[in-house]
Amino acid sequence: MADYEFDPFDDGSSRRVGERQVQKMQQFASEYGTQLREIGEALDSTLSEVWDPISDPIGLDLTPYEQCGLIELVRTDNKLLNKLMLVFSSLCLECKKLVARARDHFIPVLLIAGHDLKESKLREGNTQVQMGELLPTLTDFSNFVTRCDNVVLNVVRQLASLYHPEQKMYKSSFKGVHMGTVFDHLAELLTVLAILDEVVIQNPALSQAWAMYKRMTKNIRRDPDRYLVEEEELGQFEKLLLSLEGQLFDGLIYQNCVEQMFDFPGVVEVTTNPALLQEFNIYLKATVSRLTTQSGADASLPGYRGHKYMRICAFYGFYWAIFKDPQDPKLFQVLWELNRVYPIMHLAGKAAWISTEFLKKKVPYMVKSMPPQKVKPAEWRDEYRKNLARTFSESVSKYSQDVAVWMVRMESDLASRADLRKTLDARISLLFCGLGLANEISALFHTFKSLHVTMRSPISEANICKLLLLVELLKSIEATYHRRSVLIGETAGLMMQQLSFALQSTLLPLRVALQSNKKYSDAKLDTLASIHLSLQMLNGPSTPARQVLLDLCLHRVLALSAIKDTTLAQVRYYKKQLEILSRLQGEIRDACDTSFMLWNVAMLPVYLQHLFQHPQQAPKLPYMFAALNDCARVIDEARHTDPSKIRDRFCKKVIASLRQEIIARVCDSIEIDLRLHIHSHLKVSDRNPFKKPVQNFAPFVMLKPIRLMDHNIDIRMHVSHHLDTSFYNLTTVAQYNWKTYEEMRNLAKEKYGLDLIQPHLPGQTLEQGLDILMIMRNIHVFVNRYSYNLNNEIFVEKEAEGKFLKTINVQHIANSIRTHGTGIMNTTVNFTYQFLRRKFVIFSQFLYDEHIKGKLYKEARYWKANREKDDNQYPYERADRLVKDIRRLGTTAQGQSYLDQFRKLVTEIGNAMGYIRMVRSGGLSFTSNAIKFVPDLSDIVQFGELCEKEGLSAETIAAAKNLDHCVENMSKNFAEGTQYFRMLVNVFATEFRNESNSHLQQFFLIVPALTLSYVDHMMNLKDKLAKKGGKAGGHFTDDGFAVGIAYILKLLDQEVQFKGLHWFERVLHKYRTEIAASSKEQKNQSTEQERDEDVLASLNLTLLKKSKYLREFELLHYSFSGASVFFKFSEPKQEPIEADAAAAAPVAAAPAQGDNVPVAQADYGYVDQGGEQGMPPPPPPPPPPPPGW
Repeated sequence: MADYEFDPFDDGSSRRVGERQVQKMQQFASEYGTQLREIGEALDSTLSEVWDPISDPIGLDLTPYEQCGLIELVRTDNKLLNKLMLVFSSLCLECKKLVARARDHFIPVLLIAGHDLKESKLREGNTQVQMGELLPTLTDFSNFVTRCDNVVLNVVRQLASLYHPEQKMYKSSFKGVHMGTVFDHLAELLTVLAILDEVVIQNPALSQAWAMYKRMTKNIRRDPDRYLVEEEELGQFEKLLLSLEGQLFDGLIYQNCVEQMFDFPGVVEVTTNPALLQEFNIYLKATVSRLTTQSGADASLPGYRGHKYMRICAFYGFYWAIFKDPQDPKLFQVLWELNRVYPIMHLAGKAAWISTEFLKKKVPYMVKSMPPQKVKPAEWRDEYRKNLARTFSESVSKYSQDVAVWMVRMESDLASRADLRKTLDARISLLFCGLGLANEISALFHTFKSLHVTMRSPISEANICKLLLLVELLKSIEATYHRRSVLIGETAGLMMQQLSFALQSTLLPLRVALQSNKKYSDAKLDTLASIHLSLQMLNGPSTPARQVLLDLCLHRVLALSAIKDTTLAQVRYYKKQLEILSRLQGEIRDACDTSFMLWNVAMLPVYLQHLFQHPQQAPKLPYMFAALNDCARVIDEARHTDPSKIRDRFCKKVIASLRQEIIARVCDSIEIDLRLHIHSHLKVSDRNPFKKPVQNFAPFVMLKPIRLMDHNIDIRMHVSHHLDTSFYNLTTVAQYNWKTYEEMRNLAKEKYGLDLIQPHLPGQTLEQGLDILMIMRNIHVFVNRYSYNLNNEIFVEKEAEGKFLKTINVQHIANSIRTHGTGIMNTTVNFTYQFLRRKFVIFSQFLYDEHIKGKLYKEARYWKANREKDDNQYPYERADRLVKDIRRLGTTAQGQSYLDQFRKLVTEIGNAMGYIRMVRSGGLSFTSNAIKFVPDLSDIVQFGELCEKEGLSAETIAAAKNLDHCVENMSKNFAEGTQYFRMLVNVFATEFRNESNSHLQQFFLIVPALTLSYVDHMMNLKDKLAKKGGKAGGHFTDDGFAVGIAYILKLLDQEVQFKGLHWFERVLHKYRTEIAASSKEQKNQSTEQERDEDVLASLNLTLLKKSKYLREFELLHYSFSGASVFFKFSEPKQEPIEADAAAAAPVAAAPAQGDNVPVAQADYGYVDQGGEQGMPPPPPPPPPPPPGW
């Protein structure tokens, strides 16, 4: 046996276990790799992401900066050249600052003021206030214009001092040097002044508001004492207004500037300076030539030529105003015919500029000298508009393709390459390509739109959509720059260094060549100093000051005759590239600026309609809202009113359009789609995609939240809220459809990715009845239309609209509480309290009436004097007489007396109290059904303590404690309930028993008369009910009257006084005595041999009637006795309350306005915390609306 060996047995189980483990590992590795890729895609920036620079926590500012001033930068051995460079560079920088100030501040202020004043309809009073707020800005504007005039005057005189035949420096060194940079900055400043003129002129609302403001000052002058103004100060103020009007509002800003006295006799000659005239001519010809023949390297540089054309026109008007030189008509003819190429230029907002109109005003002599066949600018513009309209669609498509290609290249070609120089060259080319596209797209939009507006030609809906597509392209270009800003920031310095090196490589050989020639002259020394200063400027950051100094130095350097044309063009090209790169972010912002959408927001509905019809284009929507966000730049510059008000109005208008054209329609379409999909088996609609394309609205739902200034718009949330609300409301109406709506929720999750809220509605029951929420909200209608039965605790409808009467019992209320929660009980009590407070005011007014109060005081005196005589029982005759006396005061159209209406008031109060009793009983019923799941009410387990012992999470412990609180609250309510009657007595009792309401103290004396009115009323109702086919107005119960009497007697503490009347004993005894007498007389009449049948019939009817009255009084007595039991409780002692001002009028039988009744603060979880007139809010319905709607 020792040598025996078992054969090894292998059933393959170990191999299968190993394979299974390998499969699990592979599955884990695959899932983990997928998660890592998703995380990487989420963190990486992709083209599909919504670009939102507003929410970026950090931004990159690539603008070069240094803390060196001009004096520190200009350091050469040539002191005369230093002074020259300092003067012209400081003037050029001053022109830059003024231009920037105008474009960034004054132009937006004027535009938004005119736009907002027009939108507000120039209302009297409000307009004057807004112009008063704008007045300090207008004063600053006036100072700005004066400053511009002084700078222009200084520049011209400095140029005249340099370019003068007798100037030594001009003759020796600067005769062939053309300071184009100075002229460029001067022309730019003049252009801004012309733009300001057009902005003011094309804002008629601003001029009208100014006229209204001046008219107000004239009114003040008529009666200055009334406005606490001294006449001397008012006169100075009127002079200020006149000066502002003449300077700013008459369209003469540009004209006043160019018509200054530039000559300084004996010091500076301008108008008679031939050298300066020659420089002006050279500059004009050079700029016109570059504009008409721009090609090669210059053509690849970004820039909107239309603005350059406007700058030339503005400078030509300046040139004509100074020299009045008509010697070169060909130059003006070329300038005039350029209008064919640039028929209109957009300035800002809705302001546009037409060159021919400008030249007609500023250079009328030259326009008149033109051949008549060439003075047809209107025909040129119309022809240009038609040609542009024919090629507009093609141009938009081309730009869309170009931008798409450029964006792809920006995502791929910016990657690093082996050769750094080639990489930087490629990046510079790409950056300039995008900027050029943005300028061209912006020019196309403004030209097309401005031409149609100016010529009053309508724009079709298709072209509106294409126009706004151009706006999307602008923001997509800006988004691409922003998305790649980190990479651009990493290499921006390297790109500028490379361009600086290229310029240095061109200048260094020139310096070597000049230094090799030992023959020095003034011109050569100035050139060497200029080259040296240029190299110094290229050795630092490319700030505006260095750029201006470099331009000025290059004018001197490039004036050498030895420089080749290719070298000259290359230097200018590199210099222009360096200038654009140094202010790249500003160039991008200006080129992609879409603040003009503030004046074109009327196009938005058409665009949104088109977008809804093409849901696949929904991802473009964030770009449109990025364009709308640019409007904040203009709005925030408002000075005539609070900018936030304008922002709010603008956002409301945009959001309203979005909600109407997109959100509401998408919500409805998705809901219809879900319904048709769920009910497809019913074939309710033909959904054949081959016959009718099925639109997929999922792209709208998949959009991320869109930001509009201070608002966030989440289409997904709005759609979810709409579906949640719709499904909730429809499920509550027809709860048997809960399964259908649950399937629609699941389908919404699968098809649209919507996470809808589960409503958690209870199942439907046939005993639902009238909902407690509807009764609570319409308590005043309910107590009037329903009658209360005390014993069965049921409300019965008085008159039915159909064949059946509606009833409401305790089970109905319990079911409603199950649906809405126990918090509805206390809310119901609070609503009832508000109702009772209003009714008690009427109650008090009735008893305060002189006729009623007088009769009651008379009854009180009688009862006090004859109480013992009447055996302490109130006489029936007195009550019957009181009823008749009150009826004599008047009746309604229905024949009801004031006492009948007072009885109805008491009945409604009693019905309200009966409803409160039913709510309490329903709450106890619901609580008893819910508490039955607790095993032992005497020993309730504390789940919170058990969770703490087990060391569970904080969330679990909090949930357990919440459960403990709910169980404890439920058990407490089940054991004790809530004494709503006690609370409704306590809240009114103090005021009812107040001395200021002494007229209420005789109420118990009117109760007998009320009972007589009530019995007559019930007899009438039952008689109608007994008639054959007579159901209108008939009824069998109305115990609200008994409850109301018992409640009011308790409030007035008159229970003992009413019992002292022994009214029910007296009336029951009366009817029993009369019935006995009638029965005896009937018996006697029956036994007589000669009986009178008529008399016998009369006796039978009398006996029957009195028996019915007796039965009604007995029923009323029983109901009153039962209702009195509800109020058998002791009251807490309270300090008397002083009567307030409202209580001085004896109609205030309820607490003052705004008081709240403290209802069940710890029983059912709802406490009224105050509100308008104590009205509590209704219980929360379906999910709340999303933010930003």
